[in-house]
Amino acid sequence: MGPVDRINTTHRHWVLPSGDEARDEIPRRVLFPQELERCAEASGFEVLDMSDGTGAGLTDPTACTVSRRVQR
Repeated sequence: MGPVDRINTTHRHWVLPSGDEARDEIPRRVLFPQELERCAEASGFEVLDMSDGTGAGLTDPTACTVSRRVQR
């Protein structure tokens, strides 16, 4: 599986109070935890925590990463 295969696209359909409708989509590239950590470190950040809220490691498709800028 290459990077192009890891695109998660959210399709949204909006119904506005006026009755008008709109559609959009948000493509997002899915990163593996180690890949995200390498990208953060290459950008000058230190990863402090990665969690999906389950307490069982990174098993849920939605996770949060906490990092801080490293002073150089």
